[in-house]
Amino acid sequence: MTSYEKLGLFYLGREIDTTSKARLEAPLLYDSSDLVTHGVIAGMTGSGKTGLGIDLIEEAAIDGVPVIAIDPKGDLGNLLLTFPGLSGPEFAPWVNPDEARRAGQTPEAFGAAEAARWAKGLAEWDQDGSRIERLRHAADFALFTPGSASGRPLSIVQSFGAPAAAIVNDPELLADRATTAATSVLTLAGVNAEPLRSREHVLLSTLFTEAWRAGASLDLPALITQVQTPPLTRVGVLDLESFYPAKDRFALAMQLNQLLAAPGFGAWLQGEPLTIDRLFYTEQGRPRVSIISIAHLDDQERMFFVTLLLNELVGWMRSQRGTSSLRALVYFDEIAGFLPPVANPPSKGPLLTLLKQARAFGLGLTVATQNPVDLDYKALANCGTWMLGRLQTDRDKARVLDGLEGASGRAGTGFDRSGLDALLSSLGKRVFLLHNVHEKAPVLFETRWTMSYLRGPLGREEIRTLTAPQSAAAAAPAAAPASAPAQVPMVSAFAAEGRYGETSPKLARNSYASGGGPVLDSAIAQYFVPGGNAYVPMVLGVARISYSDAKLGLDETREVVVLTPITDGPVALDWEHAEPADFAVNDLLRAPDNASATFAALPAPAARARSYATWEKDFARWAAQSQSIELFKSPRAKLLSAPDESERDFRIRLGSDAREARDAGLAKVRERYAGKVATLQDRIRRAEQTVQVQSEQATGAKLSAAVSIGATIFGALLGRKAVSASTLGRATTAARGMGKVGREAQDVTRATENVAALTEQLNDLQAALETALQAVSAEWDLSAEPLERVLVKPKRGGVSVQLVALAWVSS
Repeated sequence: MTSYEKLGLFYLGREIDTTSKARLEAPLLYDSSDLVTHGVIAGMTGSGKTGLGIDLIEEAAIDGVPVIAIDPKGDLGNLLLTFPGLSGPEFAPWVNPDEARRAGQTPEAFGAAEAARWAKGLAEWDQDGSRIERLRHAADFALFTPGSASGRPLSIVQSFGAPAAAIVNDPELLADRATTAATSVLTLAGVNAEPLRSREHVLLSTLFTEAWRAGASLDLPALITQVQTPPLTRVGVLDLESFYPAKDRFALAMQLNQLLAAPGFGAWLQGEPLTIDRLFYTEQGRPRVSIISIAHLDDQERMFFVTLLLNELVGWMRSQRGTSSLRALVYFDEIAGFLPPVANPPSKGPLLTLLKQARAFGLGLTVATQNPVDLDYKALANCGTWMLGRLQTDRDKARVLDGLEGASGRAGTGFDRSGLDALLSSLGKRVFLLHNVHEKAPVLFETRWTMSYLRGPLGREEIRTLTAPQSAAAAAPAAAPASAPAQVPMVSAFAAEGRYGETSPKLARNSYASGGGPVLDSAIAQYFVPGGNAYVPMVLGVARISYSDAKLGLDETREVVVLTPITDGPVALDWEHAEPADFAVNDLLRAPDNASATFAALPAPAARARSYATWEKDFARWAAQSQSIELFKSPRAKLLSAPDESERDFRIRLGSDAREARDAGLAKVRERYAGKVATLQDRIRRAEQTVQVQSEQATGAKLSAAVSIGATIFGALLGRKAVSASTLGRATTAARGMGKVGREAQDVTRATENVAALTEQLNDLQAALETALQAVSAEWDLSAEPLERVLVKPKRGGVSVQLVALAWVSS
């Protein structure tokens, strides 16, 4: 199978002959870019649907595509059970003890038997332990359990945070997000509130909208507080009390507070933040497969979490640039209940948004179900790929055919309902019908053996054991990358290093000028950080710094805002000790906003106006020498990171750009070779026409096999888009006829030699095609490329000092 790695093709199984139902040698290689138009997997229990979903995720991981897999049934945790050694000791801890007992074996013996069974199954599908090893190295696999500490918990604290500017500035998107946020909270709290009609829903969605427009985030405690005392006086044209009296608002706040006070709710606030970027990529920028198990949650909790996750996905999607390649994949293992045909649960809105818009951003959504009648097939008409297994009832089959017909109509392709009906009625286990609007005809295929060990749903203790090393690593504080130094509170950091002297600064009540604050020389500008109770003095430096490098294509101007401590020592101020300020300059006040605030004693140098002129010159020199920009450069891709783009984020962007370039390059190679293949096969057909006599059966069979294998290989490498199945079929049929007719041995021999020569050319062409494809793939495989670090200093005269002044900072 190594011929197909990194070629943007997913190895999902082998084709099945539609007439004999025999498995063919032709591998089913699915073009990953087709998943950008989304997919549906449908099949009854026992059809092999879960195995196909895991195959799809494994192939995405090997190709470097990050995945979020939503797992309502608990089966997808098996993706973490990958054992390259294929040995008994690897399998034994994870076998089902009940199955071992029924087999009359110890877990160790049963583990050895399972290892042997898995090795045999993989070998039958041209796979082995080395491919499992590649899978494990290609991506990080993580198992999350929101609302539970059995796996890696996910915190929802940030889930009601202010969305990206692209959403805030789009009234429709903002309204959708506020509506679904309000609905999910009310659903979890058990409040039966009709979206956009009930006063509970209108109030909560209004609170979310107003907070987000102001750039503020709302967690549940803040939301409860605002329900009691909303920061608004009118809702629509009605005053607040007429619309929703305080007594009734208090009752709603109590219901929400009961949710917050519930013993198990604390688990929702623990763990890693629910951030899509971190679910798709590790701290180092490595692709991640995030399995999010929600099997332990009740229906209300599932709806609550899934809605939050989908809203986060919509926000992440809107922040990406467009691409035609598959940037990331979302897999939903059982969609029933979340996208119903009639009802409108809170999950339906963001799902519809993803189905309609995600393709433009390279985000593919694949949903699976064993209950086809429970899905909104008008929505799923947006899906271009359907993989259909054995179905339970004729009603299921009819609904699936309705969805297929809608998808075909949207894509403008033909639809043979009766033919597809017949195929669906004859499917066996692990056999699926692939209907892809990007291909010319549907295909039957049998799914390959999964590399992951399918032992069934994992229990909580098994999940805990499996994820314990990951949870410990995630809990450990990560070292900040060199390009993004960690931010620390200014005053506490300086005090810890003793920069204020032997003891802490003395706090004393000082006299106030008429505008408030310490009395100083009027030539000294002083500013105050809002909200302080006890202030310490520091010197604020603000500068605009310009960078320019024509070779790098860099023309950047940025503002630098730093604070540095003041001492009474021989060197009163050293800009080398400056740290970035954690406030905006425009937020500073000219007088304190707290009349009872206390102020630390001001070192004598800071009370002299002339000190600031000296410090301003020192600040300009320091900025010119120290405020360089560090950029990362990919020598092979000739790409440069953006200013302030971390190495992690640059590697993620580089990987996405490289995949897009690789897919475009592979398409060009396939297009170039498709013409050569068609020409060669036409010559084979014409050679067959010279055969006048029937040859013996063995010779005919031999020639047929030779051309058939060539057709199979080209069909795999080129894809059905480049060379149609009918063309390959005609070539195979023509060659098969070579040995069936013929009167003179000389004619048969001549024709046989001609076809043999053409077959050899076919083999040479295949080798050249494979070499060309692998060359393109290797050219754009930048995952392990070392990056160059480029240091850009401020341009000459590029430092413009805006302000050097006294700043009073909260201690």
